[in-house]
Amino acid sequence: MYLHQLKVRLSSPAHNLRVNRSFMLSTSTQKFSFRVLLSCINMPFKRPASTRSPSSGLSSASDSKEEIANPPKRSKVSKSPKALPNVKVYIIQAKLSPQQVVKLSALAEKHCAKLCMDVDEADVVVTAISMRRRLERHMSWDVATSKAIVTPEWLTDSVKASHALPCEDYVAVDDLRASTLKNCPDCNKSPCQCDDTDYGTPRSPVVYPSPPSSPSASTKQKILSRDKLPLKDLAEPAAASSVSIPAHLLPPPDPIPTNLEQLSYLSKYACQRASPLICPNQELAVELDILKRSRGLEGEERSALSYARAISVVKAYPHRITSKSQVQKLPHFGVKICSLVEEFLDTGEISEARSIASSERFKTLSDFSSVYGIGPNAAQKLYNLGLRTLEDLEIYYGVDPTDIETNLIKLENEEAPRGSTRRSQGQKDEPGESWIKVALGLRNDLMKKIPRTEAEEMSRIVMQELDAIEPGCVSTIVGGFRRGKPEGNDVDIVFTHPDGGMVKGLCRQLVQRLHERGMVTHVMHLSSFHGPNPLRTAHWDSLEKALTVFTLPKSSPLYTGTRRRLDLIFAHPDVYWTAVIGWSGSVMFQRDLRQWAKDKYGMKFDSSGITRRHDSKPFYPKTEKEVFELFGLEWVGPTWRNADV
Repeated sequence: MYLHQLKVRLSSPAHNLRVNRSFMLSTSTQKFSFRVLLSCINMPFKRPASTRSPSSGLSSASDSKEEIANPPKRSKVSKSPKALPNVKVYIIQAKLSPQQVVKLSALAEKHCAKLCMDVDEADVVVTAISMRRRLERHMSWDVATSKAIVTPEWLTDSVKASHALPCEDYVAVDDLRASTLKNCPDCNKSPCQCDDTDYGTPRSPVVYPSPPSSPSASTKQKILSRDKLPLKDLAEPAAASSVSIPAHLLPPPDPIPTNLEQLSYLSKYACQRASPLICPNQELAVELDILKRSRGLEGEERSALSYARAISVVKAYPHRITSKSQVQKLPHFGVKICSLVEEFLDTGEISEARSIASSERFKTLSDFSSVYGIGPNAAQKLYNLGLRTLEDLEIYYGVDPTDIETNLIKLENEEAPRGSTRRSQGQKDEPGESWIKVALGLRNDLMKKIPRTEAEEMSRIVMQELDAIEPGCVSTIVGGFRRGKPEGNDVDIVFTHPDGGMVKGLCRQLVQRLHERGMVTHVMHLSSFHGPNPLRTAHWDSLEKALTVFTLPKSSPLYTGTRRRLDLIFAHPDVYWTAVIGWSGSVMFQRDLRQWAKDKYGMKFDSSGITRRHDSKPFYPKTEKEVFELFGLEWVGPTWRNADV
């Protein structure tokens, strides 16, 4: 590489001094241009009378200050025509070396209409990435299909040819070949007009209105159902509190109706189907559920998921199934499941399901996995050791009822996650084993179903105690109760406070207060807000959670002394409604909602919040309905989200 010494003559008006400064300038136009160098020198540059050729990119200029300060005088500069004057380019830097990035950027700036900083503005995306999954880290798939996605060679070769080359030989991702050829701006033709939106949302920060109480006036279709929320959302503080609660954190004054005519049981996504608590084909769903549970207990996750998907379709099918032909065109119904449906229609049962349900192995694995802290793998290991009953587990784990009653909570240290193998200092047992001991010792209580009235009473008592700590909190009972179930195995409540700064640490304070008053006796799990991880390279959660054992105070009219499972979830107000949706379920509804967000909008959704996948931009819907609107979905009320048995 040849290097030239450039002597810059700088004048000081105060002292009339002349200073020589040396700069090492690479002759490679891909790395630096003379104009870039001038911008680095914070003094006037006196251009000598030039004898250079026009190709050097420098033109002669007068030494007068008037000409230096007057940009129009530079119209004499000779500029080469742009090779791609109508093409806007975006460069994905992943898998490119710094030298390649500099070279491609220089070419784009010099020869293209614009080097875009936002992929949505571009006509052509230059990338060395060849796999779809890797590309989706940097841009959504919907946006990718509207652009020409080409290799770096397309840009360099097009500049050499002085016009946009056809993209056929430069397609970067094979899955995008058709769309790339369609959107290729070859032969200097006008490029396609790019959408200037982010997945259907405005590019400026999203501002949501107050929660609507009914469908838009433009929707005049017949309303077949008006949801009646099964539980009262405790969304107001005690009367003595003067804290002002924003309207968007409160439930709508009237239940939002679900327009069943806009939902389709033929959709492959459960979040686009209406799934009642009890469906016309409930018996068939129960039979298939036995097969699903069996596959899950045996570790056959893919098979279990196939059955779960079929069950979710059965739950949404609005008519009584009387023939095999009715299900053959339904999504997620393959040959095997269709044959099982046919058997059920002929005999009223599925023989494989009946055989599994009566087997000792299925009963034992089901009982073992119902104990908090024991998953399918642990249940299989215990079964292989010859254990068959819960009494066998008590002996195996050395459960002492006296020890269970005295083994209360420890709030000074955060509990390890479920399944953790970390040992606490000075303890013999792993945290997971201590939880299993508690669950076994209290199983007679914990296995009793919780009626809805008791769930509401538990929520009322907890909110009363929380208001004494921090007035102004709001809460929603979630889980199966919110979907309309009359009873459940545990009670889940999501809390927040209008002031996001007040939420942090509130979960621990509440648990401590409930413990001091004898209402929380054990804590299975206690976690704090985790640090933000926008790229989500590891699992993280922006929620505080406490999974506890709770008993109503003796002052309650519903007091029986029975211990109950109570899960307390605290969310920042920005993600309150995403937490409510995530914890409301059902499992398949949530799974398909996440899949829809990924497939259609390039988003990541869970109870912790909503982010865009390629740049981790967060979105904060202010109401539950606006979560559906953000994803372009028809509203589905909680009582129509029962996509599981």
